[in-house]
This record gives sequence, C-alpha cells and structure tokens, in this order.
Amino acid sequence: MVAAGNVQSPEKRDELIRQGLKGVVMHEVGHTLGLRHNFKGSTQLKLEDLNNPDQAKQHGMLSSVMDYDPVNIVPSGTTQGHYFTPTIGSYDVWAIQYGYSEFSGSEEEQLGKLAARSGEDGLAFATDEDAEGIDPDPLAVAFDLGKDPIAFAERQARVVSELLPNVVNRMSKDGEDYVLARRAFNVLLATHGQAMANAARFIGGVNTSRSHKGDKGAQPPLLVADVAQQRRALELVLQQIFSDKPFQVPVEVYHHLAPSHWSHWGTDPPLRADFPIHDIIGMWQSRVMSQLLSPLVLQRILDNELKVPADQDAITVAELLQRLTTSVFAEVETVQAGEYTNRKPAVSSLRRALQRELLRRLSDLALGNTLAPEDCRTIAYAELSNLRTRLTAVLDKANKGEGLSLDSYTRAHLVDTAARIDKVLASGISRDRL
Repeated sequence: MVAAGNVQSPEKRDELIRQGLKGVVMHEVGHTLGLRHNFKGSTQLKLEDLNNPDQAKQHGMLSSVMDYDPVNIVPSGTTQGHYFTPTIGSYDVWAIQYGYSEFSGSEEEQLGKLAARSGEDGLAFATDEDAEGIDPDPLAVAFDLGKDPIAFAERQARVVSELLPNVVNRMSKDGEDYVLARRAFNVLLATHGQAMANAARFIGGVNTSRSHKGDKGAQPPLLVADVAQQRRALELVLQQIFSDKPFQVPVEVYHHLAPSHWSHWGTDPPLRADFPIHDIIGMWQSRVMSQLLSPLVLQRILDNELKVPADQDAITVAELLQRLTTSVFAEVETVQAGEYTNRKPAVSSLRRALQRELLRRLSDLALGNTLAPEDCRTIAYAELSNLRTRLTAVLDKANKGEGLSLDSYTRAHLVDTAARIDKVLASGISRDRL
C-alpha cells in the first residue's frame, strides 16, 4: 500500500524514471518501424488489472505503446503496480506482423487474414486525426488509462485532492525556494483538468471502429456512446470542474507558490509573482465548457437523438443545457436564509466567474451567434427565461427582508445577471440568423 504520489524515495523515483524512459524508447522505436499513434492503446485493461504486476509484465498495461499514456499513480490505500507499461502490446505485435511478415503463399491473402482480425480485443486503432477535441470517439484520447476512462478520471480526481493540500511540504526542502511547489501545483491542476476534459468527450460521444465488413468480432463503424456512461461523465464534470469544492485548499498553500527569482538567459518571469488562481481554474472550466457547448458537439447530440430508437434512452440537447444551467446556477435554488457578508458570500468568487462564463455561452446560443442547431438556440432562450424567473424570486426575497441578507458581491452579481438576460431576451435572434 502507498500514499498517493508516493514516489519520493530515491528508489521509487529511479524506478519511475527507468520505466518512463523504456516506454518512450518503445514508442519511438515503433515510429521508426512505421507505426502511427494508437490512442486506443490505453483502453486494454480495467484499472484494477493495471496494477497487477504479473499481468502487466506478461501482457503489458497497454494494447499499444504508440498511445500517449499518463503515469500510473494510484490513490492512497491502493496497491501500486508499474508506473508505465513494461512491454509492447497486442496491437503492436499485430501491426508489426502485418508490416514485416514474410509469406510462402499469396501475400495478399495472408495479409487479408491478418487484417480481418481487427475486431479482436486489444486490436482497436485510432490515430491523430481521430483524437482531436471535436472528434466523436471518447476512447480516442491522449493521457487516459484503462478500459473505463471515466473511472480513471475519477481516480485522478482522488489523487489530486490528496496531493494538493500538502504540495508545499512535499516539494520544498529547507534551504530551497518554492519554485517546485508552484510548478507541482500547476501540474496537479492540469492533471485534474485534463482528466475532466477527457471525461467530457463521452457526452455526445460516438464510438468508432475501423474494422471492415466481415471482420470477426467487428463493431459497427459508428455507434452512439452508452447513455449511462454519458450521464456518468456529465455528473463527474459537474462535480469536479463546474464546482468550487475540488479547488478548496488551505490558504497557506497560496502563500508559498512563489516563482523563481533567478533571472537568466532563456527564462521569462511570470506576468504575476502571486499565483493567479482564478485565471488558472477559469481556464480549465472554460476548456471543458467549450467542449460541451461546441456547435459540433451540440449538432452531434441532436443527431444522436435520431440515431437511437425513440423507445430507448438518450442524452438530449434539452437535458444537457438544463443540467448545466441548474448545476452552475445552483445557488439560485439552494441559497439558505441568513446574513451573508463580502467575506462569506452566498455565491463564491469562483462560482460567480463560472456563472458569467455560462451566461455568455447561453446568450450566444440564444441569439443565434453560433453555428449550433436552431433547437439549441430555442432551448438556450428558454433556459435563460427560466433562470431570469428564479433570479427574480431570490432578489425579491432579499429585498423584502424575508430572512435573506445578501452580500454586496452576490447581490450585484444577481442583479447584473438578470439585466444581461433581459437584454438577450429583448433583443431576440441576431439579424443574420433570421
């Protein structure tokens, strides 16, 4: 058993570095042999099997070393296996057989037999042009791990939450500055954000296969992602990225995230010496929101509604926009009676910033300023209208002194939000979309 990220001993650090270097060498040798990236290589095993050292040593942790795999760091209370895969995978062997085997009979026939195995477990393939953020397959991503990438994102959130509060003590020794602590804090936020961005790919996702007709075990080339997985991913994103709770660390941590003061050739001082926490968190929230509300993703969700039989469940545009609005503006429904102050506001600064970001996205949708389908515009308009009604109820309660006294920040934020919504509702659709 190990604590999360417990690689501080020299022996464990050396082992992690050795395994990482071996993984890089295997990957790059694969390129020299003509192999392209395979971003489905990381989905070979369940998370629990990844840390079985015997299984990993014999079969590898990946079906292909041509993936970009993250370091395998487990949370506390979990047995730590290999940090990186110790050997090549089943896809790598198959691809090399196809490219380099010598045949005594018909080469075309023998190659055809090899290629027809594409539907077998461990031989799935997706490369660079399949793995962009706008691409549909949630399994074709970099830096995920395991057969269930959502479970991996959940695990990454646990690891980050364990490491963030103590990052200064772990990374800074007596006599040293705090540069490594600041760098590690950034890396942990990026690890968390990347995991949630990958999970968000499931929402509106379409599983893809490059198998040909007649290949044994082949899946359809395009299959709408499982609805339960989509909702599970949405719930995770709402809890882990569109919330301020995962980013609550002891304030003393921020007091020690100092930059380097060593100015030399090749280095640029940061724009701010203090840590810009709102900007960094807001950046990751914006990236994930851009994924979910991308016109292409919204088009795909609307298309998926037709591709799933009407008597079967499916994620809809209406559900997505409603869940996003309700969750991001949750305080409008959940604010408790009481007296709030500017130091203990009803809506925190991180939440206010997130709400403004969603308001801008919904306003653009409602005004027809994006390439999203018209159904998205009308749903966004309706969500803004409903939100305006709920905002009015909260402000009226506070104005009448019915047990609710809002702080200056929250009151100004709610008044401003209501006024912005009024302008959107009054202006209607933009002229060029009439």
